[in-house]
Amino acid sequence: MAAKRDGELRLGTLPMLASLVRFAQGPWALASLFAIALAARAISVLFLGDVSQGVEIWEYGEQALCAAQTGRDLCLRDMAGNPYASALMPPLTSYLWLILFEMFGVGPVARGGYLLLNVLAGAACAPLLMTVARRMRIEPAAAFLSGLAIAAYPTFLAVSAGYHATNFTILLILAFALVYLRVAETLRWRTALLAGLLAGASVLTRNELLLAAAGAAVLLVWISRKTPMNGLRAAAALTLGVALAMSPWIVRNYLTFERFIPVGSQAGYNVWIGFGPYARASGNQLDNDPEARAAAAAIRVSVAPGDLPGNRFEPRLQSAFLADALPSIERGGLSRIVSLTAQRLFVLWGFDWSDPITHSPAYWGPWAIAHALAVYGLIALARRRAFVDGKALLLILLFLGVFTAAYSVSSVFARYRMHMEPFIFLFAGLGAAALLQGRAAINPSEAGLRT
Repeated sequence: MAAKRDGELRLGTLPMLASLVRFAQGPWALASLFAIALAARAISVLFLGDVSQGVEIWEYGEQALCAAQTGRDLCLRDMAGNPYASALMPPLTSYLWLILFEMFGVGPVARGGYLLLNVLAGAACAPLLMTVARRMRIEPAAAFLSGLAIAAYPTFLAVSAGYHATNFTILLILAFALVYLRVAETLRWRTALLAGLLAGASVLTRNELLLAAAGAAVLLVWISRKTPMNGLRAAAALTLGVALAMSPWIVRNYLTFERFIPVGSQAGYNVWIGFGPYARASGNQLDNDPEARAAAAAIRVSVAPGDLPGNRFEPRLQSAFLADALPSIERGGLSRIVSLTAQRLFVLWGFDWSDPITHSPAYWGPWAIAHALAVYGLIALARRRAFVDGKALLLILLFLGVFTAAYSVSSVFARYRMHMEPFIFLFAGLGAAALLQGRAAINPSEAGLRT
């Protein structure tokens, strides 16, 4: 009760913020966020959803579609339509697609089922983000506003009406963050094992999250430097959880391709789009270049058909992309690599003008508001008018650092920023709450930023 009174005193005489805090601390806050997010995504599906034959289901769905049509494990088709074993994409949502195809056939019912699950996963991210924020010791009003941002942000509504894996990735990232923050407090190995399982599941949706999982284990050791054995045990349990979640896929890939493939097998193509002869700052520039598309198609055609054990098609295809990229890398040297990386860094943290979707006010308007509030939130944090637990800040920096590194060395698409935006929304929530709060100082008796 004393803490609650202290929180209300910090609000001064602002009834709007006081009411928001009372609601955010009440029993209906999480349910209301889920309801808002669910309603907004349902409306988005009504206007943007498409379950017709031929709709783009991306490589995650294509791997499952090929498997359902041929009775094989995950596969794709070459330029002639011949199926070949695939580990191109992280498999979690591909197997989700395969379950739907096996239950409902490869028609509109299965696609509608994916949309339903996509909407539910996206809606669940809103209350989960608020819960994560509260675990980070962010005050109730700011935490609620962070959840409200992801509930109503236009790109998150649009992605819920399509067939990307973004919502599932973010849901697993936030679930992992929630459990991990508990591990950072208690260092209990059982909780760390659960965090590892969630981290491993998230890796099975995005390759780069393997780096985040490894970094999280190292971070546990550093956080627990005063009790190193407890930290080592927790880090080992987290690593074990990641391994348990990923091991079936790794074993499948070794048996199929006779090589170690931890997540997705697209290294050659990633190097080609990142630093090959047609590399650009943004993936959209590459996609919209007819010459680049023709070159990619020519590489695919140049690879001899056939997919036999010991001579699989997909590794040969990736090797062909890598071979085509290497001369450009050698000619351009380090200066070209640095230049392309710097351009992508700007596109990632600045603005991706190359994607037509970003030209709409429905995109750049919320983008500008959210980032302005996030900057204001960082200022409030620096001036001690807002508070985030130090361990939580380290976890946020870990995720943002991994995404920045991964997307700066490969092609950036505007939608890739969505993996970073929940963490940006945390700071935007702080900024919005600070604006409502005015210039009242944070309670000086509250603990400062520490790890």
